[in-house]
Amino acid sequence: MTATFRHHPHYRAAIGTAIAGLLLLPVTAAHADDKHAMNEKWYLSAGGYSVFRADTTLSLVERNVGAGAAIRPGDTLGLDLEETVLRLEGHYRFTPRSQIVASWFQVESDASKVLQKDIDWVDQGGNTTTVAAGSTVSSSLGYEIMKASYFYSFYHNDKVELMAGGGLHVSRFDIDLDVKTDPGGTVSAQETRDAAHTVPLPTVGFGLNYRVNPKLYWFLKAEGFYLEYDDWKGLFSEMQVGMEYNVWRNLGVGVGLATSNLNVTETAPQYTFRYDNRLSGANLFLSWSL
Repeated sequence: MTATFRHHPHYRAAIGTAIAGLLLLPVTAAHADDKHAMNEKWYLSAGGYSVFRADTTLSLVERNVGAGAAIRPGDTLGLDLEETVLRLEGHYRFTPRSQIVASWFQVESDASKVLQKDIDWVDQGGNTTTVAAGSTVSSSLGYEIMKASYFYSFYHNDKVELMAGGGLHVSRFDIDLDVKTDPGGTVSAQETRDAAHTVPLPTVGFGLNYRVNPKLYWFLKAEGFYLEYDDWKGLFSEMQVGMEYNVWRNLGVGVGLATSNLNVTETAPQYTFRYDNRLSGANLFLSWSL
């Protein structure tokens, strides 16, 4: 599934909205009456998540000599994760107080740039290599987040729902650095190591839904965790706040703000890899509930 419409940036949010609209066309059923607010059994939202701030730093260091690089891909390589992408969220309530929650989004960027300064990196054999200033470098960066959690509503009446739970957060990130030409313009045979990892982390979370009136409610969600295992250390946190309005039967429209933070370190025998990423954005979405 491709979620970054890089070649048509002005239409990304519209495409996400259109996809959600197509899902909503066949819906005709109405909410069942219930004494609890936010009582839908099935819920799905799809919309355009516009990342307005992306702070990314990564380093790949050869352990024996301590050589390597710590770079900001946006500044050094021209990679830009500030774009609009498709974001999916949903949940299923199998009892009035218990629900399974899932979400997914992905950001990607690629660029070609002439380096303004030398970069120390690691080659395919784990040895330090220097990419010289003036070299033309093609690069790509991808970041994907998938989450699935169980939440229990420990307080739930006709106005307020408070819930807590835990689950699994999976982050996939990769960077590809390809040296095209050397400073003299000659095609380069220099090879560098691609860094690609998938990191699963358990999470704990808290949520609040508050119904202002029968058609409008606002929500707050927060999740996070820290874990060390094998060669890995990982820290993840995410917070969302927003509101949603029921426009007709099962159809809703909403807006929210979200920020997520991921810090991961891998200490392998040949190298140490560190990835720090913080994304902040606004989400405009359509929802379907039953």
